[in-house]
Amino acid sequence: MKRIKFLLAITGLATPLIGTADTTIFGTLNANYGFLKENGKSVDKVRMTGSRLGVKGFTPLSAGIEGTYILEAGVDLDDEDKVKTDTRQAWVGLRGQLGEIRLGRQFAATKVSSAPVDLFSDQFADYNAILESEFTYNQSFAYINKFGPLGFAIELSKDKDFSSTDTQITATDAVVNYSQDGVYAAFATMQGKDSLKMSRLTGAYTFFDGHKIGATFEQSRPESGGGHDAFVVSAGMQSGASFLKAQYGENESKEGGQKETLSAVGLDYRIAKKTVLSFEYSINKNRSHLAGDQVKATAVGLSHSF
Repeated sequence: MKRIKFLLAITGLATPLIGTADTTIFGTLNANYGFLKENGKSVDKVRMTGSRLGVKGFTPLSAGIEGTYILEAGVDLDDEDKVKTDTRQAWVGLRGQLGEIRLGRQFAATKVSSAPVDLFSDQFADYNAILESEFTYNQSFAYINKFGPLGFAIELSKDKDFSSTDTQITATDAVVNYSQDGVYAAFATMQGKDSLKMSRLTGAYTFFDGHKIGATFEQSRPESGGGHDAFVVSAGMQSGASFLKAQYGENESKEGGQKETLSAVGLDYRIAKKTVLSFEYSINKNRSHLAGDQVKATAVGLSHSF
């Protein structure tokens, strides 16, 4: 209920901005149909993760200061193939020469820091099967700035997911990144009060002709002990409208169990400027660190952005 009230408040703050702002309606329709073989049993499955619709914009408020906002809803299918909707982002902000501040529901800095490495985003081989610090903060304050190729962001959140006792700041998330001439590097760290500490180190390079390579390393250390070490490496080759890609990842739990791995190869074919047809084959072994638990996926997908 508190989250609903908070989102309604953010929507109320954004409403006057929408009326006068330079507004953009955006969205993505994303669907994948896969033939899965889970532990020897064949099943068909539709994956719709990543479909969303939103509005974003900015409006001048005074000399050198702009008001900014975004309202974005997501659509997904749950394990029972039922359509589920959720708020992906809902924040308002101020932007000027000293950077930008945002208040509302936002993606974690750690989550977005390694995005260039995930070549199978929202597909069956999405690297979220290996990496686990994919948080979205319901109530957070963020400060973002950039100096040439160097950028940074820091977020302070107030979510009970990270502390059952504190009602003030329950998580701190920060990232420093560098992006220039195809080179991307980032270090991000998240500290949840009374819960865990996670960090990611990412490096990626995009060649002049569109080829890509990248890697990200993640470490998790919960307050209660255990945690994991994980990494994902990826590479892609561009040839006209076709993009051939491969990705591999491992997650090793400090609490024992088998090492989880994810291997994938795929092809993206751009049939229009904003429409991509994709094919993939992936193998996820020892899911949740259980020996012998695996799924093989052969899938076709379609993604259209606007």
